[in-house]
This record gives sequence, C-alpha cells and structure tokens, in this order.
Amino acid sequence: MPKDPRERSVVLVVDDDDGVREALHLVLDADFEVIVTTHGRAALGAIRAQRVDLVLLDILMPDVDGLEILQEIKALAPDLPVIMMTAVKTVRTTVAAMKLGATDYLTKPFQEEELLAAIRGAIGQRPARPAATVEREPSPREGPSARTHRLLLVGGDPGWRATLAVTLTRAVSVEMTGTFVDGLNAMLRFRPTCVVLNVGRSPGEAGRFLGALNAQLPACPVLVVSEDPYLGAEPVWENLNIRGVLRPPVSSGDLVSRIGAVLSPGSSMTGPWPQLGESVTRAIDHLGRHFDEDLTVDAIAEVIEISPSHLAHVFRAETGLSVRDYLTRLRVTIVQDLLASTDEKLESVAARVGFGDTSHLAHVFQRITGRPPSAYRRGYSAV
Repeated sequence: MPKDPRERSVVLVVDDDDGVREALHLVLDADFEVIVTTHGRAALGAIRAQRVDLVLLDILMPDVDGLEILQEIKALAPDLPVIMMTAVKTVRTTVAAMKLGATDYLTKPFQEEELLAAIRGAIGQRPARPAATVEREPSPREGPSARTHRLLLVGGDPGWRATLAVTLTRAVSVEMTGTFVDGLNAMLRFRPTCVVLNVGRSPGEAGRFLGALNAQLPACPVLVVSEDPYLGAEPVWENLNIRGVLRPPVSSGDLVSRIGAVLSPGSSMTGPWPQLGESVTRAIDHLGRHFDEDLTVDAIAEVIEISPSHLAHVFRAETGLSVRDYLTRLRVTIVQDLLASTDEKLESVAARVGFGDTSHLAHVFQRITGRPPSAYRRGYSAV
C-alpha cells in the first residue's frame, strides 16, 4: 500500500529530458512524493517554496549547468542531499560534483535498485529537520536567485591553501588546486568570482594561467602573492584584472582582509566575513605551518603569548570554531587535497598530516565530509 503523502520523503527531479522524468516517476512514485522541474532556476525556487528531502540533479541542462546549480543549492540548503545524474561520466565532473558537496553520482541509464538504494541512503544520512523551517525570500534587489561568491585558490603549499579554505568556507564557496594546470581546469568548471594566485617560483606558468583566466573571465578579480612586486614586467600582466600583488610572507589575517575588500559584500556571502585580529591571525598561521604536530591550545597560546583561555575565547568568536575543531578541519582539508592530487598511500597521508593512524584518519574524515577517504579518492580516479 502506498504511503500517506504526508509521511513520504519529497524528491525533487531536475532534468530537461521528458523521458527521464517520466521514467523516474514510474520508479519513485510508489515510495516518494515526486516533484519535477526542467531547469535549475525552477529547482531553486521549488526548494525555497516547499519542503524537499533530496534532489536528483542532471548535470547537462540548457540554461545553467548542474554543477553551478549544485553550488547554489548548497548555499541555500547546505544539508540537503543532492544526487547528480549524467549520461557521460568523466573524472572531472565527478571530482567537481564531490568537491561541491554532491552526496552521490549516478550514470544513466541506472538500475532501479541502484537508484532507490542511493536515494534511501542519502535521505537516511541527512540530519533531522527542525520542526519548522522558513526560507528567506529573496528581496527584489537580489533578484530571483542570489549567487554566492566562488573563491579559487591556486598554488602555494597545502597548508596555505587549506588555512584560507577553512577560514573562509562559511562565507564563500572555496575550491583549491596546487598547480596552474589544474587551476585552469578548475577555472573553467568552477567559474570563480575571485582568484588568489600564489606564484611561487613559476612566474611564466602563472602568467599563462592569468592570460587564460582573462580570456575566459575578464571581470574576475585576482590577488597575486609573489616575491616580485613587478611580476617580471611581462606584458601579459598589464591588462589583467589584478587587484593587488602581495609579497610573501602574507599573514592569513591580511590576506582574508584583502579578499574581503575585493569581493562585493552583502547577499552574495553565505555567512559573515571573518574579521581576524592579531592573536587569531598568528594562531591560524601557526596551525597552517605546524598542522602535522601534536598541537594543544596551551602550546599555541604560549607561542603567540596570550593565555589559553583568552585564545580559546577570541578564536571561536572570530572563526566560529574552537581551536581543536579548526585544526581537525584543516587536516581533513589537506587530506582531501592530497587524495585528489597525489597517489600517496593513506598510511603516508595520515602520518604526513598529523593523524595517528589510518583508522583515526578514516573516522574523522567520514565525520567531517560524510564519506570515507577511499570513496573520496575514487571520485577522482574512476572513469
């Protein structure tokens, strides 16, 4: 006997293919309340207007691609599970979807049992909904769909990238990549609204990256971290949308402040912009350099010369996290980076990042990201 509609989970199907929508109705109607839209903008409106427990989202759609809609769904409802659907599964799209928060990824045509298992599993893992949730209606000034800022971090070491990513993840969508080649791929897929580029010792590659960025996204502002304030005086730099060249070492607090000044404040942020004082800046910079060590609040407080209780108070006030939670998320973010960009064994990654063993790493990784490290890495290597 079909369930009472009031008891059934609501599945939102977003696909422009009439045949796919009809097939999904046939498979899902007995167990779920199914609503359908043919494009991403309508899906965002449906999520604002009514209860939705899971989204089945096609990647290739005519108006806006599914990855961009996925970003906006996660900004609007971070805990809402989204299963991506596509007829052509590639490493890049799988990587992008998982990085942006997709719960699962199915290739068409999919088996009925596989689809139902994925939906039930995703809904079952979702945190319990509050008794009543009212989504804020967008103001006329925002338009029908407020977009969140997308920050792309390119270059630098894993600790540098992860420090910025963890610090800013409440306010903007962040993606990071260690090489300029990967940065080009990320730029085309992620469509950043701001780029922070750490040139390091490769000004030529950095110049080519910025030339490509300017060709694809000429309005995208760039902050450059470089030893050479004149950037080698290469002609490619002259007409680019560079908003500042910062000479290393640059503190996290200064860089966060500069990024905030470049981005337009207001409704495009998904949370408050961090305002980091000197003590918290020094603590974050220390964590970014020594994340692999056995760090304690007392030890960090001694390094930056304040009391442990004061550090704990101001750190939570300015970052929204305890020192311990921040360090955990920093380590997990670095692990994600290494799993995506290297073939390093999990045992080696655990030791390199500061986890006692692979079991501890796997437990913490799944708690933070919602999936085990092996599944996360498969998303980057499976074809």
